This record gives sequence, C-alpha cells and structure tokens, in this order.
Amino acid sequence: MKKILACLALLSLWSFQIHAQPVTMTIYGTFDNEAPKGQAPKVIESTNDSISIYGTIDAGVRHVTNTNARGGDLWTVGSNGHYYNNRIGVKGTEDLGGGLNAHFHFETGFNSGTGALDNNQNRLFNRISSVGVAGDFGSLDLGRQPSVACKVVHAYDPFSYRFVQLIPLAGAVAGNADPDNPFGKLGGTRFSNAAQYIGKFGGFTGMAEYSFGEEAGSNSDGSAKAIGFVYRFAEHAIGAAYTRQRPNVAAANAAPVFADQDQLTIGGSWKSGPLRIAGGYIGASSDTTRPATLRTARNIWLGGSYDVNPLVSLTTGYYRSNIESTSGAKAQRDLTLIGATYALSKRTNLYANIDRVKLGGFISVVAGRETMQTGISVGINHMF
Repeated sequence: MKKILACLALLSLWSFQIHAQPVTMTIYGTFDNEAPKGQAPKVIESTNDSISIYGTIDAGVRHVTNTNARGGDLWTVGSNGHYYNNRIGVKGTEDLGGGLNAHFHFETGFNSGTGALDNNQNRLFNRISSVGVAGDFGSLDLGRQPSVACKVVHAYDPFSYRFVQLIPLAGAVAGNADPDNPFGKLGGTRFSNAAQYIGKFGGFTGMAEYSFGEEAGSNSDGSAKAIGFVYRFAEHAIGAAYTRQRPNVAAANAAPVFADQDQLTIGGSWKSGPLRIAGGYIGASSDTTRPATLRTARNIWLGGSYDVNPLVSLTTGYYRSNIESTSGAKAQRDLTLIGATYALSKRTNLYANIDRVKLGGFISVVAGRETMQTGISVGINHMF
C-alpha cells in the first residue's frame, strides 16, 4: 500500500489552463516510511514548478508605393507581424527556497503568412533562449536574450515596439551585428552567448551584460558589454544605455576584421491620464576602415499616444535616421507613422496604420534622388 500511495503521489497530474495561464506541475519528494500503520506517508519536501506557454499572432494586408526603380507598388500578406511580432514562448520557474528561484525562457518567431521561421539562420529559438537564477539581488540570465539597449529603449518608444518592421528603433539598438549592417538589424536586437543582470530597486532598474565573443586567442573579438538603467516615477520614465561591442565587419568569406563600435541611447516618456509622450536618441559609431561599412548612425524620435476610450487608441511618431559610411557617403530616412487599434477583447485587436517614408542619399530606392514611399496596413492581432 505504501508503494501504491507513493506512485500515485509522484504521478500527480499537470494542471493546464489556457488563456496564457501557467501550466502548473507539483512534484512530491521523498516519503517517511515510518508513518503509523493506516496513515498515508508524510511528504518530507516538495517543490512547485510553474510553466507558462504564451504567444501572439498577427496577420494583415499591407500596401506600399514606390517599391522599385519603376515606381511600382506592392501588396503583401505574409509578415513576421505588421503590428506586433509573431512569437511562441515557454517560461518556467522553480522555487529554490530562501527567496531564490531558477527559471528558463524560450521564444521563437514565425511568419504568419508562410509559417516559416522569422530568421534566415534557421534558429528555432532566435528570439530568446536563456536560463538563470533570481532573488532579492535581481536576476542573472545566460544565453541568447534581448540586449540591455533594447530593453531600455522600450521605455521611451512611442509605439512600445509595435510596427517594428517599419520603425527603425528595433533595428538600430545594439545587438549581434552583421558585416553590412553594423548598427543592428531586425533580429539584431539580441546578443548570443550573453550573461545579463537586471536588478529592480524601487522605481530604479539597473542592467548590465557581457556577450562572449568566443574567438580563439582573443577575449575581446566578437564580444559586447553594456550597462543601462530605467527610472520610473509615477507614470513617467527616463532611461539610458551604453554599449561597446567588437563584431567582425569583414565581407563574407573574407578574413575576419574586428572593429570597436560604441552606442549610446537616452530618452524618456511622460504620461498623464490617457495621453503619453515619448522621445529619445540613439547614436552609434564604428572604428573600421572597411569601405562599405557605416561609420556613424544617429536616430532621433518623438511621438505620443492617446487612449480615446477603453477600446480605441491612437499613436503617432516621427523618426529620423542619419547614417554615414567610411567613404563619406551619407543617407537620411524620415518616417512619419500614425496607428490606431480597436480592442475586440483583452487579447485581440484590430489595427490600421498609414506611414510615409522619405529616403535620401545612398539608401534611396531610386538611386541618385530622393524617394517617397507611402504604406497602409490593416490587420488583426491575437495574444494568448
């Protein structure tokens, strides 16, 4: 009978709740075999492990003008999320006792139009793959995760990282670089092989990270390090982050060339009732002699949102990007975007936006002259 009771206890069922509620698993530990006759064995120790599964899927239709040298327009459906990036994630936490916990986090992105992964490297968990411990001291995590700069900028982006396929901030913040885009790209907002610390003390959140370069013979090549903070008071926030990284900026299949790159971001947001205003700055520079590589990049922005009522919200923002290559060539991108959402429920939104981009310099769609693009998107976003 004792053996039967022990087996039944060890096979306690998982309680799975939908709607983004955690999957809870209770595991019973060792038993006291000296329990009095006729009584169930006592549980000497136990742990409670929680697992939550979540995600979001976004599908819509987008139309863009002047997409090629002939001025042709383009209709698209497939995307990684016009309004909010598609993702499926799994989080887990184990209580270690004494105020400590161990936790893990996996997150993958996908294209809602095709079902493909959201990256060209076929990384299953391209968005997040980390494990760590947390307590009163804060949280320490190891693996692939959003950079400190990425987390800081979120506090003062008017759109809070919505419409990231259009807005340059998610591609401009520090992250794993590639040779032809040393100041970040979509998906480059993260560092692989990174150790990251986050500590929250009242309204102050401090962050630090170190990404290991894993290059034989050098502790600095391929590495990155950063510090940052966000201070929240009432419903307002200010923040800043500094990142120094040393990526390989050599052309594909060429011998590695590692160059120092520095990035600083600073900004803030102010909120009063239904109105929120946010703005900031990202500046980056690269120490490299590769002719096709960017030397400097600057992004400034300002915008605001207004909740018309509990169901309808309007947001607008202006974003200017200036870049310069080592050859002295310059380019500028000006984006104005207006977006609106209508909440069908707490987890489902209808959205629409109109955006206008003015391109100049060497990033113009039509070489040698300024180009204007206008885009319109409508769709639905569901979170679970």
